[in-house]
Amino acid sequence: MDKALRYLGLAAKAGRLSVGTEECVKRSRSRHGGLAVLASDAGEDAARQARAIQAEGGAKLICPGYSKRELAFAVGMARPVALAVIWDRGLAEAFEGAVLEERGRQEERV
Repeated sequence: MDKALRYLGLAAKAGRLSVGTEECVKRSRSRHGGLAVLASDAGEDAARQARAIQAEGGAKLICPGYSKRELAFAVGMARPVALAVIWDRGLAEAFEGAVLEERGRQEERV
């Protein structure tokens, strides 16, 4: 598991992560901000919900290229995870930084 996914798992353990479209939408109604993480193989419904969370709740939206199974494994869930929102600013910044760092490494390999 790479560094970014470890931050996602840490956010889950700390109780600072919403998982699944319903939970993310529900929690975004009472909270603003956050970092919405959309799986690369998420369906159109999850993508639409993620855009709504971004527009209405002020969350930043990224699609770092992880599949639903990879996100599920990172947060310790058996079912696939199409959408998750990190509510802790520090963990969100660390996750995003690790994603950018990993992308840079991948570009160097090409």
